[in-house]
Amino acid sequence: MEFCPGDSGGRAVAEGSIARTLRVLEAVCDHGPETLKALSERTELAPPTLLRILRLMADEGYVVQQADRTWRGTMLVWRLGCAVNTSVGLLAISREHTDRLTAELDETSVYAVYEQGAVTYAAHSEPIKPVRAHVRLGQRYRLLAVTTGQAVLAQLDEPSVEQALAEQAASGDPRDPEQVETMLAEIRRRGYAAGPGVRWPELWGCAAPVFDATGDVVGALGVSIPTARAEEISDQVTAGVLQEAEAMSTRLGRPAVVREV
Repeated sequence: MEFCPGDSGGRAVAEGSIARTLRVLEAVCDHGPETLKALSERTELAPPTLLRILRLMADEGYVVQQADRTWRGTMLVWRLGCAVNTSVGLLAISREHTDRLTAELDETSVYAVYEQGAVTYAAHSEPIKPVRAHVRLGQRYRLLAVTTGQAVLAQLDEPSVEQALAEQAASGDPRDPEQVETMLAEIRRRGYAAGPGVRWPELWGCAAPVFDATGDVVGALGVSIPTARAEEISDQVTAGVLQEAEAMSTRLGRPAVVREV
């Protein structure tokens, strides 16, 4: 059977191919370098199909196979990501606020963009000292996995929370729904998320949501510090994060928030 250009069947096949290709590219960039077997498990694609897609992307310069047979994204992907980050218009603004937080606290600060059910680290500032937290720009995390994601999730609707719980369970690290709802209610009440890291227990983090002119949450500003220093400066960190998150939200068009003392 042949498909003509207007054939819905042919369009469906093409759309499926594009979706698979994008899924593979995301897996390589988020988790690479990884072997064909590992990527096959992540993407749920058969190795022959996956290898064909990888080779096509390699021909276009988006991925490369290394000497150890693992696959990773190329600098072309990084360049495109940087271009998107700049076009969003938040990069320069968010960097001003992370710079101020780091200058005030002498600790690592980060801005995480919320998009498509996850947060991605888009800007960060680090102090010049030997012992400090380090974040990887461009890294994408599930909302329940990091403090910035929890600060965002507390502002979302119930279906978004259910989706976050399902994704967390699928990752092999399920959370109790009642405990999560209690945590999110507390974040909403205080205006920030704080606590030891889920992924990195040796780090303590604090993050507050950032809103745009429509009142929608668009990301979160946060600070990460070694847990050993948390008790000493946690109050100062919390105050600084709240102040900068609200200042950034105001710059994006949201009216300033007046908190009760």
